[in-house]
Amino acid sequence: MCTGTTAVVLFLAFSAFAPPAYPAERKIVATPPLQVMTPGHLDKANGIGPRFQFAQPPSELPAKCATSIRPHLNDGGFVDYPGLRTAEEFRSKAARGVPLNADDAAGAAVHTNYTLSGEGSVSPALCFNAKAGPEARGFCTAVISGNDYTVVYNFDPVACQYDNLGVARALETRLSVGSLPVPEESDCAAKLEEFVTDIDEVLSKKPRDIFDVMDVLDRHFPLHGCTAERVSSVLGKSRYFRSVGMNGPKMHVFSLASREVVVGFGLTDSGDSELPYAKWTTPSL
Repeated sequence: MCTGTTAVVLFLAFSAFAPPAYPAERKIVATPPLQVMTPGHLDKANGIGPRFQFAQPPSELPAKCATSIRPHLNDGGFVDYPGLRTAEEFRSKAARGVPLNADDAAGAAVHTNYTLSGEGSVSPALCFNAKAGPEARGFCTAVISGNDYTVVYNFDPVACQYDNLGVARALETRLSVGSLPVPEESDCAAKLEEFVTDIDEVLSKKPRDIFDVMDVLDRHFPLHGCTAERVSSVLGKSRYFRSVGMNGPKMHVFSLASREVVVGFGLTDSGDSELPYAKWTTPSL
């Protein structure tokens, strides 16, 4: 049994954990020995990916260093470092850290938190020592900021001789990232027309499982490059289209409804969809 209250809870949970970015299709070239890891390592549902690794050590890096490096590429300024979501937040935290040179970092006590220097598009690295002595090792995270993407990379500072910039340059010289394609309004209309066809079919069957409706949203959202006028025009073809309103000065809200289910989403003034949702109109047994 699923009630209207349950559906609202599901919607709020979905909204709270909605990913801030979705890695879009762009031209990405990894020059050997850097290579893309297998698709099983992608995590697009959480806004992360693709991921890379060195198949063999490049000439400028020690072998153990190259093996420890794990970069992934996110859209926009998304980082997803524990407690930090954006590159700006990451850089701000790194700026407040304790900067150490290679000698001081090598002599720091176990579990010491410190930063290694960055420069320009390369942020300082947030690091800590995990082990000392003959088996010394550590863990660092840093970011390389592009025009519309962020490379987040991890490495072992001990193996990499505490050289954050050296690691970053090895990645920059072997990773070419193309610009995001500019969405066209016609693409938005085509996606919306497919959505109207699918959602009308599902709603006409009087669904008893709200996830049948959410599956349609998952297939067709997010939307980009839309205008409110075009969305209204296409959604108006649905037999279930109900209304368009405003949520603040910059957000249009569209809704469709059958006797069983309400479906809706927001549209920003930049043409991107926000928080698509589905909920029961009345308790459903």
